[in-house]
Amino acid sequence: MRALFTLILFLITFWAKAQTSNDLSTGVSQLVLNTLTRSSTDNNTVERACIDEKLTGQCIQYHNDQWFSYIPADESSFYVNVRHERCKDDRGVQLVVFKGELCKTETYEIISCNSPATADDFYFKVNSPEPNVRHFMIIDGYLGDFCNFTIEVSDKANGLPVLIEDPLAEGILEANEKTVELRWEYQPDTSEVSHFSVIRTSKTDNKRWQLPLAFNSRGGVGFEYLLKDTLTGFGKYSYEVYLVDANNEHRLYLHEEAVLTEATPARENTTAFFPFAVRKGTNLQVTITDAVTKRTLSNKFVKDFKLEGIQYDFRELIDRGHHFFEVRIYDYKTKRTEVFSKRF
Repeated sequence: MRALFTLILFLITFWAKAQTSNDLSTGVSQLVLNTLTRSSTDNNTVERACIDEKLTGQCIQYHNDQWFSYIPADESSFYVNVRHERCKDDRGVQLVVFKGELCKTETYEIISCNSPATADDFYFKVNSPEPNVRHFMIIDGYLGDFCNFTIEVSDKANGLPVLIEDPLAEGILEANEKTVELRWEYQPDTSEVSHFSVIRTSKTDNKRWQLPLAFNSRGGVGFEYLLKDTLTGFGKYSYEVYLVDANNEHRLYLHEEAVLTEATPARENTTAFFPFAVRKGTNLQVTITDAVTKRTLSNKFVKDFKLEGIQYDFRELIDRGHHFFEVRIYDYKTKRTEVFSKRF
């Protein structure tokens, strides 16, 4: 009897560690404003009775979801920040934000569904929420990934926006040997910009700067800006300049690239083939990420195809400064995933 009791106690303890309390909607975790909540998708399950994949289309493939909620007191916008991701396959998590009566999917109103396909910190802004109405959030590992992470609802953004729009302006970039000068002009608009955030990425390293707004002799905001950088080697370097406001919300202002090359022959072929045989009627998702920065570069849905593999031309991505790629092909029907690496 004592051995049986010990075994039962062990199984209960193991199950408690294996699954989080908000694995099911009945244990939904209530988030508190500006308070971090740690969680994990490991060993969680999918509560099929409380989701409807028709509402989110191909945005999310449910695998190990978790349930969170937040009740805004007024119509003030808030941010859902997902941070500190540690994932088995570095694919990151997916986020669904919706309103409605829990587990009555016909009442669901999808506010957002995003699959960043990256383990970087990101945020989603909920504009003018309905006061005193519970807003639900589902977190799930992207393409079945297992992740530890933190989530919070906040009046301040943290990380980069989950969706990055096209640049608002253009700059002038000059590269001389290993020195880069990036110039741009900024004339304040109606938004309250507090500073610039500049991010440089390359296949070898990343670098960040935070630049304050400049003021002229009359006390107004200066229009011209200059960033000088010293590079460590040959290759392509991408620079992104973001406008950052008092809530830490980022807007992409400009994107420029510097190329430092040795005397090497011109690259002729930028196309690669990845074997992945499927029958007609198969739906595939093809995700291409930068193997160094883990940033998603392309995320495409291939529908109802019969093929022997995927052929992809990397020319545009290479011209943007990327050289080492991870190509992930996922078969929705068989749940099969193949991962390829390609370097140019």
